[in-house]
Amino acid sequence: MKNLSVLGITSLLACTMLFVVCKSESHLENPYKEKTEKELETLSNEKYSKIIAMASPKECSNADDWKIIDIETVCGTSHIPYHRSVDKTILQNMIHDYNKLMEIYQPMMAPRINCIPYRKPLDVICKEGQATIKYE
Repeated sequence: MKNLSVLGITSLLACTMLFVVCKSESHLENPYKEKTEKELETLSNEKYSKIIAMASPKECSNADDWKIIDIETVCGTSHIPYHRSVDKTILQNMIHDYNKLMEIYQPMMAPRINCIPYRKPLDVICKEGQATIKYE
């Protein structure tokens, strides 16, 4: 009898957890889905500026101090240099949020702009104190 009540409680707990997990999947919806094009434009500019400021906290004097990270743009995947001293987890979270915005904004904008073809990044170089990506 005792085993039956433990089994019942365990089953109830498992069902409750399953309900909570399924119900919480709404957090997976894109938070930018209901924004207007103008709101998306403003947000994308603000977020991109913050990402660049975070990624480039200092002048580029030694290219070996820099790495490359992917980011989505209205033209598809692009790349930005970031300094090794930057907290990569924070930068990745900022980029992940920005990429979610681009999922909604990119289809609106891509047909109206002239995008350059994808180029593979080779390395980071320093040019006039700025970290710049060298492409193939």
